[in-house]
Amino acid sequence: MQSLSKLPLIFSLFLVLISSQAYSQATDAQTLFRYGVEAFERGQLQEARLYLEHARKQGLQSASLSYNLGVLYYQLAEYELAKIEFGQLLGTRHQALATYNLGLIALKQEQSDTARTAFESVLQQTPPENLATLAQRQLDRLAGAAEVPVAAPKDWYGFISVAGGYEDNIALFPDSARSDLEGGFAEAVAAGSGFLYGDRNRGLRGDVGLYLRHYASEDDFDSELAQVNLQWRQLIGPGRLGFGAGGAWVRRGGEPQERHSRAMLSYRLAGCGNWFDSESCLLKLTATDVSAEAGFDAYEGQLYQLDARYRARWQAWTGELKYRGDYNAREDLTTGAEFYSVSPQRHGLELSIAHPVWQRLELELRTGYRYSYYRDRHRLNSGDGGTLAVRREDHRWRAGLRAKVELPAGFAVFTEYDYKANLSSIDRYEYTNQYALLGLELSF
Repeated sequence: MQSLSKLPLIFSLFLVLISSQAYSQATDAQTLFRYGVEAFERGQLQEARLYLEHARKQGLQSASLSYNLGVLYYQLAEYELAKIEFGQLLGTRHQALATYNLGLIALKQEQSDTARTAFESVLQQTPPENLATLAQRQLDRLAGAAEVPVAAPKDWYGFISVAGGYEDNIALFPDSARSDLEGGFAEAVAAGSGFLYGDRNRGLRGDVGLYLRHYASEDDFDSELAQVNLQWRQLIGPGRLGFGAGGAWVRRGGEPQERHSRAMLSYRLAGCGNWFDSESCLLKLTATDVSAEAGFDAYEGQLYQLDARYRARWQAWTGELKYRGDYNAREDLTTGAEFYSVSPQRHGLELSIAHPVWQRLELELRTGYRYSYYRDRHRLNSGDGGTLAVRREDHRWRAGLRAKVELPAGFAVFTEYDYKANLSSIDRYEYTNQYALLGLELSF
C-alpha cells in the first residue's frame, strides 16, 4: 500500500526474530500479536494473518490489532475484511487515519465518490500534516490532476536553519558582578544523515553536523562546532544496535580549542512501553578522547557519556524525556597557587512537550535540571595571601519555549526563548542567562 508508506504503523513494534515453530508455543494473546507484527515486518503476510487472527480468538481487543489487521487485509486484497477492521476505529482518536484507509479501499474497489467523501472527511478532522497532505493528493488525483507520486521513505535527511537573536550575560558572570556582557548574535545549524550502505535494518550510517554562533560585538565568545560520525546499525533482538566512531572539532573566539575522537555504542527500541500511540527508547554510550589546542591545555583528557531517551506520541501531543550522565577526566587548570577543576561529574534531565495549537503552529515547552559535582576541590585566593580549598557543586535549572510555524516545501519559521539559572557552592559560578531568537529552517 504505497500511499501508506509515509505513515508509520504507529502501533507496530520491532520484535525479536522468531521461527514459525514459536506459534505452537504462544498462548498469550499479546505475544501472538507481537509475533504477527513481526511477521508482517518481514513481509510474511500469511504467517502474520495466522498470528493476528489467533490473537483475536484468544480475546485480544485493541485499536492496534484492528489497525494492523486492516493493513494486512488491504495488502492481501481482502478489502471487505479491511473495511470492517478500519470501521472499528471510527469514533476513536484514530478516526482520521481509519477514514483515509477506507478511502484507499474505495479506490481499489473503483468507488470514486465514496473515496472522495472519505478524503474530504479526513481534511475536515484536522489530521496530522502528513495525513492531510496524502488526502489532498488523492483528491487532486480524483479531480483529474496529474498524480503526484508518493515518495518512498528517504535514506538521506538534511536540515538547515539560520537565526538571529539577543543574549544577556554572554560570559556567564555572577549576579554580583558590576556588569555583564550582552548583545546580538547570528546562529546557523546544518546537519545531514543517511545510509552509505544498506538500509535501516542493516547498514552503515553517516552523520555530519555544523553549528555556529557569532556575536555582533563580543567575538571572544563565538562558538563553532563541526562533527562527523559513522555507525553500523542492524536489527538485534527487538531493536537496533549501533556501533561506530566519530570526530568533532571545536573553536572558541575564532581559535581552535579541542579535537574529539570518540567511539559509540547505542541501542534503539520502538514501542518500548506500550503506553501511548507510538514510543521509542534510546540508550547510548560514548567514550571521547579530547585533544586540546595550545592555550586550552586544561581541557585535555577523556569524556565518558551515557545518554538515555524516551520519546512518545499521544494523539497530537509529543513528549520527550532525556537523561545525560557525564564523567570528565581532564587535565584541569593550575595558575600559581590556585587550582580550577574542569572535570565534573554531571547528571542532567530534560523534558519537552509539544502540541499544535492552531493549524500549522506548534508550541514546545522545555524544562531541565543538571547537577555537577567536581571531585577535586578548587583552591582559590582567599584575599589575604592564602588560599581556600572549596568543593564546587552546581545546580542548574533551565526553562524554555519554542514556537514553530510550518510552511510549504519543508520550510518553517521558529522563535525560541531560553532561561538558565545556575546555583553554585562557589559564588563566582552563580549566574543567570537568557536569550531569544527568531529563525528560518528547512528540512529535506
